[in-house]
Amino acid sequence: MSDRDLPTPRTPDPDAPVRPSALVIPAVADPPLTERRPWLERAEITDAVAVPGTDTPLYVAEDGVAVTTTGIGKSDAATTVTALLAAPGVDLSSAYVVSTGIAGGPPARTALGSVVVADAIVDWDRKHRWDREDADDPADRLDLLAYRPRDYVHRLEPRLVERAQSVAAGVDLRSDDAVRASQRQYPDAPAAGPTVETGTSVCGDEFWHGRERAREVAWLCEAYGVAPFLATQMEDAATATALERFDRLERYLSVRAVANYDRPAPGQSAAESFDGTDASRELAIDNAARAAGAVVDDLVAADPLGLDG
Repeated sequence: MSDRDLPTPRTPDPDAPVRPSALVIPAVADPPLTERRPWLERAEITDAVAVPGTDTPLYVAEDGVAVTTTGIGKSDAATTVTALLAAPGVDLSSAYVVSTGIAGGPPARTALGSVVVADAIVDWDRKHRWDREDADDPADRLDLLAYRPRDYVHRLEPRLVERAQSVAAGVDLRSDDAVRASQRQYPDAPAAGPTVETGTSVCGDEFWHGRERAREVAWLCEAYGVAPFLATQMEDAATATALERFDRLERYLSVRAVANYDRPAPGQSAAESFDGTDASRELAIDNAARAAGAVVDDLVAADPLGLDG
């Protein structure tokens, strides 16, 4: 569906609020990261609302599933999700919330194009990082934030995570020969194609890349007791925080696909490897939409938390 085929966004009406059954929030709509596109194509879009404070209009399909983009990074995501939760013209009381789109990942844990259903989301940015250039161990460079009121990790509702894992595992994920060739450059990467995994997703505003940064991220996850990490992204800790403030974290899922590895392959530079390839990004966008689409359909049909009751 092209933008010209979409309904013209209208002003929200507090007397007749939009009441979606699910809210899907990829980060980006524009090429080359067209994470929103599959969601505009999967069902007829029947309504569009211009909610103040959001990144893009809220589009609502005939099946009751709504989609908008958060924008890239934690401040954008927190602003968009808070604006939706607080908007008098939008009623999310019966909506499941699903972040989806692309992610990075460690090569030893996942194949490119694999889907990660997060059971924990770590905020990478809230920590001490010391300027100790002679330190070899991440524990000598990092420390948990001393004045934190809580650990900066969101553990998601196990019932939803387990259900999403089960549903996503039944989805036919796409594979790609060119992406598999890129994957083979990493000796410790899986030999197989994309799979569905459950584990920790790490969120940070910094697009980090490299073995040393990955060691630091692994240390932080170990310190929080949620190691190993399987995915990295830039929005989900903010989304989880906003939902938690509105007492709606239990309905939240993150279903993302790995588009790139978080470190260079042997013989590669960081500049050559940090962003993956066009083929790996397209594969991840497709597989994320396939898996998250099945999960959203199941949540809407089954309503496992009884949100619509």
